[in-house]
Amino acid sequence: MKDMRKFEVVEKISKTIDYNSYRWNKESIDRYLLKYDDKRIIECMTIVHLKDDEELDLTVELSNMYNCVVGCRFCASGSLPESHVYLSADDYLKQVDTCLEESGLNPYDYPKFYIAFTGIGEPSIVKEEIALGIRKIQEKYSNVEVNIATTAFDNTCFQYWAGMDLPIRTLQLPYYSCDSEKMKYIIRNLPKGYDLNLNISEAIKYKRCHEMCRVKVNFVVIEGLNSSYQEIDRMLAFLEPFKEEVILKISFLNHTKKCQEYNLASPNYERMLEIVNIIRSRGFNCYLFGTKNNTELGCGQLVQNYISKDEEPDSGKKLKKVY
Repeated sequence: MKDMRKFEVVEKISKTIDYNSYRWNKESIDRYLLKYDDKRIIECMTIVHLKDDEELDLTVELSNMYNCVVGCRFCASGSLPESHVYLSADDYLKQVDTCLEESGLNPYDYPKFYIAFTGIGEPSIVKEEIALGIRKIQEKYSNVEVNIATTAFDNTCFQYWAGMDLPIRTLQLPYYSCDSEKMKYIIRNLPKGYDLNLNISEAIKYKRCHEMCRVKVNFVVIEGLNSSYQEIDRMLAFLEPFKEEVILKISFLNHTKKCQEYNLASPNYERMLEIVNIIRSRGFNCYLFGTKNNTELGCGQLVQNYISKDEEPDSGKKLKKVY
């Protein structure tokens, strides 16, 4: 029988930060590095979303992989010096248990409790394990709802999940550009024949059959890549057929070492607000998301920072790279 004890906490960062979103304006975060085995560490975190001082919900964001297979150029989690490892449904539940116990939080104390597969890993290619993990978490925490962010490398995931009566609240897909070369630049492991139009259509099919679910398109704005008026016009023309069925999330790019390496950043705050207003004027439901400040909370940033410390002669780390 698989060992279901909690993961060992290797490192923790706690912050309360101002945040742009349509429902909340603050996040109280505990982000954890967890010892997965003698070679690897994984990340997860608890987030309490607040509107001023009112607690709105509790979210636990999970990893479903070590070293993500997607390969987003700005993301630290897909650039670790070892091949990826798929985590199990039991690993998802252990992350939830560890996060809640270490943070001293009870999900039944909050108006809403969410599990988020929105961080490290690609849910579509482990769709069976995602479904099994949701079931295991739901058996222990009956009030849970689930948010899933997927690049839809395997877009049969939506049909697969549709037949399982899962408590999926949000399906989110990324948008970077209509230009295939720009997409390939940002998502280095983009599958041949990747079709965002089809992926959004399949997510909407799921939504139409599941009343509690909504579909989001996450427009991560990157200066010089997709932030021009022309690029925004192209995006809105592309999304026009889906206007009534999707919510557009206009996101700041998280600060990571990979962003610094490739000189990737979002426009300034004023330009981000202008982009939101342009999109709203075209009749889309949208909102600004994220923070312009470096919070050191980007996906994979902590694990990358931790591993880089192993290069320091007096780091004192017990968990050593074996790559």
